[in-house]
Amino acid sequence: MSCCPSRCHASGCKPGVKTSTRTAGRKHTVLDSIMELPDNPPKVDIRKDIYETLPNTAELLDNWDTIDADEIANDIVSGLSKALQQGQHHAIEAFFAEPSSHWKDTLSFTAHIRTFNGKGVIALALLELFALRKAQSFQFERAQVLSATTELKWLDCEFIFLTGSPKASCRGKMMLIPGGRDSGDNKWKIWSMSTYLSEYEDFPEDEGLLRVPSTPVTDDSHISTSVLVVGGGNGGLILAARLKALNIDYVVVDRNARVGDNWATRYDCMRFHVYKSFCETPYIPYPQASNDGLTRDQLADQMVAFAKEFDLDRRVLHRTTITATRYNQESKIWNVEIQTGDLRRTLSCTCMVLATGGAGFAGPAPLPDLPGRESFKGPNIHSASYRNASDLVAAGAKSVAIIGSGNTAFDVLVDCHDSGLKTTMVQRSETYVVPMTYFAHPMGFGVYDILAPDDADVIVNGGPLAIGGALLGLVHAMLAQEEPDRYAEARRAGFRVQDSLTGDLLVNLIERCGGHFVDMGSGMELITTRKVGVRSGVVPKSYTDNGLVLSDGSNLQADAIVWCIGFGNVDGRKNLPDTLGIGAEDIARRLEPTWGVDAQGEIRGLWKRHPGVDNLWMFAGGTAQHRWFSKVIALQIKGVLEGILPDAYRRTPEVLAGGDWRGGETWAPSL
Repeated sequence: MSCCPSRCHASGCKPGVKTSTRTAGRKHTVLDSIMELPDNPPKVDIRKDIYETLPNTAELLDNWDTIDADEIANDIVSGLSKALQQGQHHAIEAFFAEPSSHWKDTLSFTAHIRTFNGKGVIALALLELFALRKAQSFQFERAQVLSATTELKWLDCEFIFLTGSPKASCRGKMMLIPGGRDSGDNKWKIWSMSTYLSEYEDFPEDEGLLRVPSTPVTDDSHISTSVLVVGGGNGGLILAARLKALNIDYVVVDRNARVGDNWATRYDCMRFHVYKSFCETPYIPYPQASNDGLTRDQLADQMVAFAKEFDLDRRVLHRTTITATRYNQESKIWNVEIQTGDLRRTLSCTCMVLATGGAGFAGPAPLPDLPGRESFKGPNIHSASYRNASDLVAAGAKSVAIIGSGNTAFDVLVDCHDSGLKTTMVQRSETYVVPMTYFAHPMGFGVYDILAPDDADVIVNGGPLAIGGALLGLVHAMLAQEEPDRYAEARRAGFRVQDSLTGDLLVNLIERCGGHFVDMGSGMELITTRKVGVRSGVVPKSYTDNGLVLSDGSNLQADAIVWCIGFGNVDGRKNLPDTLGIGAEDIARRLEPTWGVDAQGEIRGLWKRHPGVDNLWMFAGGTAQHRWFSKVIALQIKGVLEGILPDAYRRTPEVLAGGDWRGGETWAPSL
């Protein structure tokens, strides 16, 4: 997976922030470290605290090939529905597996994004929410037996249901496993369940609205709209289309000059390190001629075509930044000041979405402030300012040092080598490397080559991380075990590889927002054939007039240096001054942190409402997350505007001795 480059909005230097100079020559502000932001909910270790040990289910049943999957699944769905209608807590509990079971809900019951773990907690939450939402009409749709390995099999079941408060159509999936040879009445158990809101009965999505001509944003000094989307890149434009299909008025502000510039301004050789099927945009797919590993120009062209097809550009204010943001607690209205060139205006809205970047809502991390910087006279740039190796050659460079070893670093490595530069990669620490071919496995992201994107998204984004993440890790480890020497030559060349036997893709994506390398072939081949150099386990400590001094005391000669060290903080709160201007510090204090997961296994702070501030969403991630969570956010916004979205269910029922229970506590910042 490759996340979108972060795009922030410039603002001036303000009290309480520190300023760092970017390679692009503009100022970038981040919240000063002396301002403590609450780490609530706290981050937990995904592999240690969330992933579960996957069971051996194949041995629990002798006749997997001959079971009547439809009959079994229908009995479970109808039986669970009956137990819920009768309010039978222990009967509900009996449908879920031991020792572990998981339920993830996206809006349908909780009006939030929540995961509940353990059959007791699930039963209590389901029982309460079933009544609150007036859920009804549970119907089994289809079922099939699936297997990840010879030891792990389950019955995959899909079902539909309705809610009456609000009136909505909803869908769900179950992973059913045998309860054991002596399990009693309910032989089959729910191991994993996911439920999600599909559409509101009275306010369905209407794709016909997408091709209705858009009204241009007014030229008046004040703009009033229902939704302000901050950021007009991949995610922001996809969200704009979702809003338009729900008949919601919106305005997008973006610092770039044109649609597609979030891709077009990247380096020339930039390409995605995932398959095209993973990246499809909603409503219109990429052209058939597009390649796997989409290039910069293909990505930019698709967003231009997307905006043109649905006439979105008339609702986008380009070259626009936000200079101040305030929220009126009484009127429940956001008031922002925006600037387009020399033109200053005000804008008011009910809902606001921050869609300014794929990872941490930040621009490129500043270059390290190392001694001797003034002595190095060659090109010395962050990858955000890199365009191509020809520019380095034109500046007189014959050699280059590339600092970093993730996807971007390898793109730059190949480009520099192919342009005739003597190229050396400085690998600061061990790098998780996953072959692109692993993505093709149907139990991994290869599901997008089998199912339609919307159906695959339910599996990838809609299910509990405890099982989905562990399952993906199992598949990748199984593939790595089949070729233990795949990276032996790279290791002998000095490159420190963490393969899928010890590393985990989702940990890198969710906790670090990158830093891994998806091996597409050419970059790793340059290392294994010694066509490029590698200096591993070291970091630059100072500059010389002809390169760098590394932490082991050695010198690395280079005429040019390209820093591929990432894009800012993964906690989006820390960069809000650069996005929202004056007033951002107060807003940041009220927000949950972003990325990492909480104790229930939910990614923190993204795509959902925050307890400390009304009607603000943080929207980030890769292209598959843009596709799925744009609808999740749009449905929440539609619910807010129509007055039908319930309060977010944040409690976790606590099971006490003797079967009693009480509601769990939730954190909310003081206002």
